[in-house]
Amino acid sequence: MAEEDNRARLKRWLESGEARLHPLSFPQRELWENSPVPASDPANHICASIEIKGGITREECEAALQKVIDRHEVMRLSVLPGKDRPVHMIRSTGTASLGFRQLSAAESQPAALESLMQEVSARPFDLLQGPLYRVEMLQRGASDHILAFSIHHAIADGWSLGVFVQDLST
Repeated sequence: MAEEDNRARLKRWLESGEARLHPLSFPQRELWENSPVPASDPANHICASIEIKGGITREECEAALQKVIDRHEVMRLSVLPGKDRPVHMIRSTGTASLGFRQLSAAESQPAALESLMQEVSARPFDLLQGPLYRVEMLQRGASDHILAFSIHHAIADGWSLGVFVQDLST
């Protein structure tokens, strides 16, 4: 029953133009077909962090993230199994997904921060549903934040992560 619901939902999205399908690029096919680890493995996650000094609210950060999602369709991408091989499903719109956590003094210590970053990175992505990125705002103080990123390698590499960070900063 749930599979039929998913098929009906996909059909509705495709017919309405809310989503469209595209074949995977060659490097993405390589990731799915020849990787020594499954595509869903956290080893395929790329992680980064940005320290923000100064006043910024969760809402302002979420608004900046939304602008990046609106500009870059890869941020609205998920992967469907397909009949012969996986395909991209790109949604026409997406909603920013920003986690928020206020840190205690103990959680703000370097070892604890490293553990939190690993936690953000290790959580699996739902490749079918998406999004294939995760951003968590860690607040150490009123004007001291860290943005923790985890992005699936299917939609980013080290270079494109830099583009994402630059766009978000702008």
